[in-house]
Amino acid sequence: MELKAQFNEFLAAIRPTEKQKEDWRTGAVTLRSRLASDPELGSLVVATFLQGSIRRATAVRPSGDRRPDADVVVVTKLDHTRTTPQKALDKFVPFLDRHYPGKWRPQGRSFGIELSYVDLDLVVTALPPDDAGSDFMARLYRSEAVSTPLTLEEAEDWRLNEKWHPARLGVLANSLGEFELADEPPQKWQPHPLLLPDRDVNMWGRTHPIAQIRWTAAKNRRCNGHYVNLVRAVKWWRHNCKDRLPKYPKGYPLEHMVGTILPDGASSVAHGFVQVMEGIRDTWAGHAQLRIVPTLPDHGVPEHDVLKRLDVEHFVAFHGAVSEAASAARKALENEDAQESAELWRGLLGSRFPLPGPQGGDRPRSGFTPPIKPAAPAVGRFA
Repeated sequence: MELKAQFNEFLAAIRPTEKQKEDWRTGAVTLRSRLASDPELGSLVVATFLQGSIRRATAVRPSGDRRPDADVVVVTKLDHTRTTPQKALDKFVPFLDRHYPGKWRPQGRSFGIELSYVDLDLVVTALPPDDAGSDFMARLYRSEAVSTPLTLEEAEDWRLNEKWHPARLGVLANSLGEFELADEPPQKWQPHPLLLPDRDVNMWGRTHPIAQIRWTAAKNRRCNGHYVNLVRAVKWWRHNCKDRLPKYPKGYPLEHMVGTILPDGASSVAHGFVQVMEGIRDTWAGHAQLRIVPTLPDHGVPEHDVLKRLDVEHFVAFHGAVSEAASAARKALENEDAQESAELWRGLLGSRFPLPGPQGGDRPRSGFTPPIKPAAPAVGRFA
């Protein structure tokens, strides 16, 4: 059975809590404000924005004593043709020493900042100098569409468009009815990725995080709002089965695999979960048999393979576990007894998946129907 009420309750239980959301927003907004007002970096910074699973609304609730984490991208005017990756990153060390003494550490392509309530990743990037689209991209990165702290789940009307505003669509769309803002045409922004300094290889590489955000938003609309929840469900399945699974894939590579496999038009989380597991099993069965890791191009920079660092042993073991889960998920979906179906889903997804109440069927135990998505905060609350 699809057990939609139980899945809604399950999803509510694995989303980040309101306290955790408040923590990462506080940490991220403070970091962004300090970067914008810093006397040494202020003239160098073009814009800052959130990226990662929190921004895309695919993050699950941290377990145990783990803190929420947030990725903050800083877009700069650094000239990659005249500045080495190490020198580019060194420009941020005095800032970090002033505001986060003893709490930061250098990483290959970013800085990690560890606070008592949140972990932050500061990702330094640069606009390509003398690029034909640099003026437009600077405006786009400064726009509310990119700078908003709202997640894709909190702003369902979000579009990658410099005219987007979180309050604007709520008013105009309702009054005009037919009004709907579209994403900017790909030819305006797709050819202009950011440049990322990698101190480990002493090279600048290309990255396009807003392309991942836009792709996720579009996919979620095509899947009736189920895509981000399916990513969460698969991540939680992986967490529940971590003792039987290899260390990788996880995080964004796992999310990308789900997006690649899931067909558009998902009708429910239960049905989509089966489609994902069976799709991974069937699509990459030949790869697993031949011991070849699939190639998955990045949405923003196609020459980047998202699974490049995935070890073949991990992939084969992961494929085997997914194949077993696909069979169990199919049984859970096709079982017409609510209690038995829920027990099967719980075997896959863990104890946070609730069992039906005494009346059975698609009803929650308490008679209360959990919200399908969290309430969106008021616009400007975290500005």
